[in-house]
Amino acid sequence: MIEDLKTRLEELHQELEVANDEQREEVLDHLEQVVLGLEAEDVAIPGWARAQLASRVDEAVEDMFDNMPV
Repeated sequence: MIEDLKTRLEELHQELEVANDEQREEVLDHLEQVVLGLEAEDVAIPGWARAQLASRVDEAVEDMFDNMPV
């Protein structure tokens, strides 16, 4: 199972490199699930995967503040 998740993680990395904006959200959803599965098995998560997920959260928070009145 762990090897399957690691393989899928690498596939998702390649998919992210060529994904357009619409595809990117779907790929990031899958990435999040794979990362959660690996974390449940105490497997180290590559920095690029953590950075992608952190960037997604940052973008969501920034979008929230874009609509706040000053």
